[in-house]
Amino acid sequence: MNKTVRIGSLKGYGDVFCEIKFVEGKLSITGVMGPLKNGNCRGGCGQIDMEFEHRNPADNDSRTRERIKPTEFTFAPGWNAEKWFDFLEAWKHWHLNDMKPGCEHQKDWGKKKLELIDFKWTTRFHQWRESAAKGTMESEQYEKFKEVSSDVLIATTATASPKWKSPLIERLLADEWIEEKKRETKTSGWVYPKEHPEGELTKPCPVCGYKYGSEWKKEDVPAEVIAFLESLPKTDKTPAWV
Repeated sequence: MNKTVRIGSLKGYGDVFCEIKFVEGKLSITGVMGPLKNGNCRGGCGQIDMEFEHRNPADNDSRTRERIKPTEFTFAPGWNAEKWFDFLEAWKHWHLNDMKPGCEHQKDWGKKKLELIDFKWTTRFHQWRESAAKGTMESEQYEKFKEVSSDVLIATTATASPKWKSPLIERLLADEWIEEKKRETKTSGWVYPKEHPEGELTKPCPVCGYKYGSEWKKEDVPAEVIAFLESLPKTDKTPAWV
């Protein structure tokens, strides 16, 4: 299958086109909002599904704050809000079906949102480190410095740092050896278990042992999904490009 569809038009963007390719069991869907003859477009292109409101709120892309709703479309012949939602679902769950990070038992993995925290040295730790380097630190203080310095380095080294408030982190924060540097939110499929206890990247499947995200897995697109995509009306206009 290799077909172009026109979803409809949007005020400020013009016509929205999508290209659907299903070759040798691999599905690819891309789109463009208002393609122009000079190769530009009035809106987004590529994985434009992230710019739209989905039927299931869990499928909405968190990076897009103001998502385009179906009511903003003037739908092309053969399209309506429900069919658009069905199309978005197929796009969300089956695009690049040969590049799945998990095994058949890990379909629901990698979606949980986790807050990660980076830590840095406090001014106090900087001062103690400089004092130890200069040899001006008293012996009792130096023993205390040696006791905590390795933990501080673990907590603040990018490749080793736990990015959540573990007992070690809590203790170093309370004693003012480290402080927060920045916070960010990632999905669990992009977080290692050493960074956060709920991280799933390279975590083994309890059924087959496959380590999540260690390679790309292929999952066959269901026959009913292919039949639905085949049934979509072909574009009634010729796009400048898609």
